[in-house]
Amino acid sequence: MNKQQTRTMAFLSLLFVALPTTTFGTEYDIIVDGKLTDSASVVGELTREGDRKDDKAFIMDGMYKFVYAGAGVTSPNARIHARMSIDKLEGTGAGVSVNGHWFMFDGRLGKIAGEGPVFGKEAKIFADASDHIVPGEPFDVDIVVNNGTLTWAINGKQVATVDEFPAASAIDPLETGQAHKLGVMTALRSWRATMKVYDYQVESDGEMVLLPERQTLYRSGSQGTHTYRIPALVVTKKGTILAFAEARRNGGGDTADIDSVVRRSEDGGKTWGDEIIVFDEQGNVAGNPCPVVDQSTGRIWSLHTWNSSKVHEGDIRAGYGQDSRRVFVTYSDDDGKTWSPPKEITRSVKLEHWSWYATGPGAGIQLQRGKHKGRLIIPCDHKSLPPGGPQTYHSHILFSDDHGQTWEIGAKTEHGLNECEAVELEDGAVMLNSRNHGVPEVHRGVAISKDGGETFSSFRRDPMLLEPRCQASIRRYRWTEGAKPGILLFSNPAWTWRTFMMLRMSYDDGKTWPDARVIYPWSSAYSDIAVLPDGRIAVLFERENSRAIDLAILPAIE
Repeated sequence: MNKQQTRTMAFLSLLFVALPTTTFGTEYDIIVDGKLTDSASVVGELTREGDRKDDKAFIMDGMYKFVYAGAGVTSPNARIHARMSIDKLEGTGAGVSVNGHWFMFDGRLGKIAGEGPVFGKEAKIFADASDHIVPGEPFDVDIVVNNGTLTWAINGKQVATVDEFPAASAIDPLETGQAHKLGVMTALRSWRATMKVYDYQVESDGEMVLLPERQTLYRSGSQGTHTYRIPALVVTKKGTILAFAEARRNGGGDTADIDSVVRRSEDGGKTWGDEIIVFDEQGNVAGNPCPVVDQSTGRIWSLHTWNSSKVHEGDIRAGYGQDSRRVFVTYSDDDGKTWSPPKEITRSVKLEHWSWYATGPGAGIQLQRGKHKGRLIIPCDHKSLPPGGPQTYHSHILFSDDHGQTWEIGAKTEHGLNECEAVELEDGAVMLNSRNHGVPEVHRGVAISKDGGETFSSFRRDPMLLEPRCQASIRRYRWTEGAKPGILLFSNPAWTWRTFMMLRMSYDDGKTWPDARVIYPWSSAYSDIAVLPDGRIAVLFERENSRAIDLAILPAIE
């Protein structure tokens, strides 16, 4: 009998008396002898780089730190097992997450307890922690979810049964669960304890869906930069990946010494060059990079917005002066290695009664079909301050028909919208997908242009695209090819606050979004999508309250 079989038999014999003996199928190792497997994903703002090892244990400490068992399994039935120790029983909150519920070994007042939707507003107390756990000594945790009933045991002794326990896909918000379709999602958290994890497995008759591998491209506090924010992502005609961001040198707010920067990868995202400055303007705000690649010339354009670092957003004035927001454009003809001096185009692309103005965030597109094939599209937003009129918020489009030499204002939405991105539909129409602002809405706004982005002919809110008032990205993956449907991609924090970064797929030009992949199941915000030359999907996104900008790469879609 090999080591895997021995461990499985020991696990099942331990549960024989206390828990249901149903065998669920495949056992997925998450942590084995203290070592993370490929199914493990470490998530959290205070996570160390690499494993911290001691006595064959993976050690977790600090709040907001988790080890996820992939994104989850597709079946609502699963058996979760972990062998671990915690250093103290002082209401540390250490525990296991299952489908948005926390099962704590050491909750408030040293109690074994549960928190989450099925328990209501108050924690459910099950037992005294000291009756089951000795600080510093290993103990076994076993949770079985089977046909809607959850059973929890510690050291083989049952401590709780929860009836009518929901699948992960049935947890609010339903707009999110109905897309990712996961049955069980689980993670360990240390919270205020030091947790040593020796083994951690999930057994299920469903398939485990992994979280994508991530690499941090911009880390706040590095390179003399207080905060990195506002990601944008494009692939050049030569196949180089360009990852843009704002480098907020001396503060994390929207008004600071802000430069636009880029990093390059010539090997499909395996390695990255150093940070390159795209736009720097004497300590002022030179941000909101919105790049677009002209596929006919290979030139990479990047539009930006400027304001004085002495003028905060609330003090921005309408017009074109030093106290307003202004628009600049730069370009690269050497695959993003160097950039031309920025050229101001404010009076061509901004109306005089507009005050706040932002290019992007995210990337622009080039139209590939119809009468306006070749047109460059830049998504933007602005605040309108007409004389004697109300203050209103709008998304709008800039476009160029001469390969970026000149730019003009295109379609403008009605009030209530803000940061946006555009995508071309199968019939050549342009869809603008927008964040809400100044209105009590929680679903994305969608405007359609039938004339290449010059005017909008219709508007609706998408009932599946929930948002927490945050920027999002939309991109075409492919056009319809014979029996293969065209695919649109959409990324955002798919929750009511900025958490749970998810990538959705639409096979009908954005009418429905039936499928999704979880990218990062914790604090996350702005993002941008690019399709790599080999069909893989890259998502550049902010995480952990702007502590880092990470790149996740997902496999190509069949």
